[in-house]
Amino acid sequence: MRRVYRLPEELRPKLARPMGRVYSSEEASGPEFARLVEGASEVVTVGDRVTDTLEMVGRTPDVHVIDGIERRSRREAPRVPFVRLVNVKNPAGTLTRSAIEGMQKAFAGRKPVRVQVEGEEDLMAMLALVMAPRSALVFYGQPGVGVVVVRVTPASKSRSLAILAKMGINTLSPPSS
Repeated sequence: MRRVYRLPEELRPKLARPMGRVYSSEEASGPEFARLVEGASEVVTVGDRVTDTLEMVGRTPDVHVIDGIERRSRREAPRVPFVRLVNVKNPAGTLTRSAIEGMQKAFAGRKPVRVQVEGEEDLMAMLALVMAPRSALVFYGQPGVGVVVVRVTPASKSRSLAILAKMGINTLSPPSS
């Protein structure tokens, strides 16, 4: 089994487009966004800034994935509570076996949990969409655009699984929840 799965160049434009509803910075501090977050059964964040954003609207993510970097600059980790810490290594433009196994541990155990990435967490949103339970919300940052929100559905799981398969990751299956 491979340890590192690289994102093929031909998939980069597809992943540059948001996978869900985009909220600008202004919208993410508004009442509609707050109601969305408040009503979510489970919340997953991928990215330091988006993790801060959810905490500012009063919701601690059940799972948050961070790398301590924002716009290519080192930053302080979000100040959100967590009861477990999972450390993974994941270089930019890849998904590693470490990242996959770390996300599996995060979703299998007690929450809230922080997944601390040495490297880059961007592509881990696809793992979150596959592993999170149906109806959960996955939030990730789209640089220069805002916060993207994707509801976990059979369709969003299937789309993520298809992208992961094109990267050579064929060992994941969506959870039954």
